[in-house]
Amino acid sequence: MDARVALLGLSVGVVLADSSVVTLALPEILARYEVEVGTLAWALTSFNLGLAVAAVPLAFAARRRPPVVFGVGTVVFAVASLVCAFAPSFAALVVARGVQGVAGAAVVCAALDLLGQATGGDARAARIWAFAGIVGAALGPAVGGILTQLLGWEWIFILQAPVALLALAALRGLHAEPVPEPVGRPHVAANAALLLVSGALVAALFLLVILLINGWRLDPLAAGIVVTVLPLAAIAAARFAGAIAAPWARAASGVVLISGGLAALGWLPHAGAAWTIPPQLMIGFGLGLALSALTERALAGRSAQAVHGGWTLAARHAGVVLGLVLLTPIFTADLERSEEDALAAGTSAVLDSRIPPLAKVGVARDILVAVDEAEQEARIPDVQEVIDRRDDPAYADLGAELQDQLDRAATNACSRSFLAAALLGLLALFPIVLGRRDVSV
Repeated sequence: MDARVALLGLSVGVVLADSSVVTLALPEILARYEVEVGTLAWALTSFNLGLAVAAVPLAFAARRRPPVVFGVGTVVFAVASLVCAFAPSFAALVVARGVQGVAGAAVVCAALDLLGQATGGDARAARIWAFAGIVGAALGPAVGGILTQLLGWEWIFILQAPVALLALAALRGLHAEPVPEPVGRPHVAANAALLLVSGALVAALFLLVILLINGWRLDPLAAGIVVTVLPLAAIAAARFAGAIAAPWARAASGVVLISGGLAALGWLPHAGAAWTIPPQLMIGFGLGLALSALTERALAGRSAQAVHGGWTLAARHAGVVLGLVLLTPIFTADLERSEEDALAAGTSAVLDSRIPPLAKVGVARDILVAVDEAEQEARIPDVQEVIDRRDDPAYADLGAELQDQLDRAATNACSRSFLAAALLGLLALFPIVLGRRDVSV
C-alpha cells in the first residue's frame, strides 16, 4: 500500500477511535474529577456531538480545498488532544472533546477526498476509508484500556497528538482539485440505517466496558484484552464481507448479528468475562458486515464523495449520541434499582449466615462502608476483601454469597439497556429493506 494511503487511513482510524477510546478510562476519569455517572457520559457525547454537527459543513469545505481542511483539522485535533490530557476540570475536558470532534470531522471528510487522489479511484478510496473507520471505532476501547492501565488515561491523548500530526506527511504531492459537479442528494436509507446501527453499538462499546470494570471489577488492561474480541471479529468480517455480493443483504445480516449479540449480553446467565465472548463475536462480525455495506451503499456512484462522506459521518455519530441519550437513563435507573435489591438481599444473607450473632452487626457495618466508598467511584466493591476471616468457613460462605449478589446486581443493571440497544439495531432493517432497490438517492 502507498505510504500516503496508509497515513490517510491512519488519520481516519485515529479520529474515529476517539468516539470510544476513553470508554475504558471512564472509571479513572470519574475518580479524577468526581462527577456523577450520568454526567460522565459527556466525555463521550461531546466528541460525537461535535463530529456529527460539523461533518456536513466541513465536508463542503473539504470539497473545495481538501489539503487545507485536512491540515488545519489535524493540527487543531492534535492541540485539542493535548488539552484533554491536561484538562484542569471535567468541564474543560468536555469542551476539548467537543473541539476534537469538530476537528476530527474536518480530518475524516477531507481524507476521503485525498484518498481518491492518492488511489486514483473513488470506489477504492471509499473502501479504504470505510475499513479504516471500522478498525478505529472497534479498536478504540481496547487500545484506551491498555494505555490507561500501563501509563494512565492522559496518555491516550498525549500519544494521539504526534500520531495525528504524522499524517500531515500525506499531503506532499496532493493538491486542491477543481470543484466537482453539483452534489446529489444523500442516500437517505443507508444513512438512516447507519444512525440506528451506531446507536445500538453504544451498548457494546460503552455499557459492556462499564460492566467489565465497574461491575465485575476487572482492571482496564484485563478489560481491554477481553474487548479485543470485538474488533478482531469486525476486522475479519470487513476483510471478507465482499463474499456477500448484495450490499443490502450484507447490511441486513450484520444488523441481525449485532442485535442478536446485544440480546445475548442482555440475557447473560452468570457474571464473568468469558460469558461475553460469544456475544462479542456476533457483534464484531455484524459490525464488520453492516458498516462496510452501509458506507459502501451511501457513497456508491455519488460525485463529491467528501460531501457524501460527511453525511455518512454525521449519521454515524448522531447515532452514537442517540444511543447515549436513550441508554444512559435506562442504565442509571436500573443501577439504582439493582443496588436497592442487592442491599436487601445482602442484609438477608448476613442475618441468615452462620457467623456469630454479635459479629453480624460489625460485618454489616464494614460492608456498608465498603459499598459507600465504592459508590463514589461508581464501582462494585470486593466484599470478600472486607470479610477477611476466610479461614472460617462461615465468613467465607457469606463473602461468596454477598459477592454473588453484587455481581448479579451489576449484570442485571445492564440487561434492559442491552435489550433496548438490540431493538434499536433491529429498527435499521426497515431502511435497509426499503432502500434495497433505491439506486438514485
